[in-house]
Amino acid sequence: MSHLYKIKNKNKELIRFNPNKAQRDFDNKKWNRNIILKSRQLGFTTFETIDGLDDALFTPNHDGLFIAQDLQTAQDIFNNKVELAWENFPLELKPLWQVDKNSVRKLKFAFGDGSYSSLTVDSTGRSGTYHRLHITEFAKVEKDFPQKAREILEGSIPAIPTNGRIDIESTADGSDGKFYNMFWEAWERGEPKLPTEYKAHFYSWLWDEEIDDIKPVQELPIEFREYQKLNNLTDKQITYYYFKWLALNKDWSALRKEFPTTPYEAFLSSGNKLFDNLKLAEFKTREGRRENDWVFYDEYIPKHRYAIGADVAEGVGQDSSTAIIWDFTNVRPVVVARYASNKIAPDIFAFELRRGGEKFGTCLIAVERNNHGHATIAKLKEIYPVGEIYRDEKDRLGWETNLVSKPKMMYDLSTAVNDNLIDIPDNALISEMRRYDKENLNTQKFDEEATQHYDILMAAAIGFQMKNEDSKFSFSFGDKVFDADNADKYKKTADLQSKGVVSTPMTDLLPWKNEEERLRLEKEEVLRQAKESERRDRPYWFS
Repeated sequence: MSHLYKIKNKNKELIRFNPNKAQRDFDNKKWNRNIILKSRQLGFTTFETIDGLDDALFTPNHDGLFIAQDLQTAQDIFNNKVELAWENFPLELKPLWQVDKNSVRKLKFAFGDGSYSSLTVDSTGRSGTYHRLHITEFAKVEKDFPQKAREILEGSIPAIPTNGRIDIESTADGSDGKFYNMFWEAWERGEPKLPTEYKAHFYSWLWDEEIDDIKPVQELPIEFREYQKLNNLTDKQITYYYFKWLALNKDWSALRKEFPTTPYEAFLSSGNKLFDNLKLAEFKTREGRRENDWVFYDEYIPKHRYAIGADVAEGVGQDSSTAIIWDFTNVRPVVVARYASNKIAPDIFAFELRRGGEKFGTCLIAVERNNHGHATIAKLKEIYPVGEIYRDEKDRLGWETNLVSKPKMMYDLSTAVNDNLIDIPDNALISEMRRYDKENLNTQKFDEEATQHYDILMAAAIGFQMKNEDSKFSFSFGDKVFDADNADKYKKTADLQSKGVVSTPMTDLLPWKNEEERLRLEKEEVLRQAKESERRDRPYWFS
């Protein structure tokens, strides 16, 4: 491509097209389906039009479609990029094709053997079969022309064959919408495994070759020096960034949107997200150890205090039944495991919760008491210590999410995230946090038309509410068994062991390998309870 085509540079000069380093990088890493989040002035529109023209000229029976955000932009791209490149194509090569320019914003090339190729630039998807589709500034199309965006998603994109190519590129325009969701889904998944899965690419302003010609400015505002240190930038780079800020009338929001340093910055223009995207970016995620639908990040540590939050679904392939296990022992609570499945029935889900609970010391389990949750709770009562199933203040088993409890539990969790008070290694949970809007706080019921159900996030928020909950135990004294309501007076008895009172988390219902193991665990529980009062002096998680 670098020998055949001419373009206009930023100074409106006609020059030979030579891909810059961002364009070359993308060309080397591209996939069948690409979604590109980019900074301004990196020339992706120019690269895609030249590359599309190259495909049309040298691939018989190849039809490409380039969709711009509006008709004026489409006409400008066709005139000043596609047509300009063809008009300045080497004269000695032009006779190889017969060119039909009768259609609006379309070049059609005949190869002389009955085969044809074409490149069309338009503001909407045209009827017909295309092998390559490029959509420019899709975030803006979504915002300004939602019906057009829907037509592209439901008509133009599905029409491209599996072995064809789709490129969607855009600067960010708010932290919601299809472009936002499609980018983060691809970015967080990593390398695609299927030809129809999108590969995410991010090109920040640091790819701009103009930086090489910048002369550093020594006197910069203190916030730019701090930003330079935070992002490990050179003097040239921070000077470039400062110049862009001045060009945008010192608008920080516009600077992050038009010239993002990270993908998280790019989507910061909207203030409607409950969780701080920059704080979410600071979490150090890990792969975890998979066991079927469970992912474990840490092993069980005796004497640690764990709790499980569970959100129950119907199990018919739509939203998922989910569980998050928290470790509340240290000052910074941490997620240690996650479960998610959209195919498990509510009653069978109880067995998975038992598995997670037993794996982490027969810990407290809080199951959301929704329609499907009742079936899970009913089964869980049969197979798990009932004293370790969360009860509300009205002595009802299960957690109720309503218009009062939902905002509280979500804001509690967002405060912990935004104030950097917890650790989350789970990428799926962080992904749902990143997408969660404040208006979702008023949504209670499952919506089958919704594309985001936040099942993992709900389980995490329910589980996080257990930070101040004590487990409830049964106590045995001789041949007597005391339930959880009468247990407190024995907890406070100083001579527990001397009186022969033994505390156990309803272990009578659980199978033990031998009596020695049972006695050992009972002794550990007595020691644990002896330290119960110490927890009340710890940070607010335990107050």
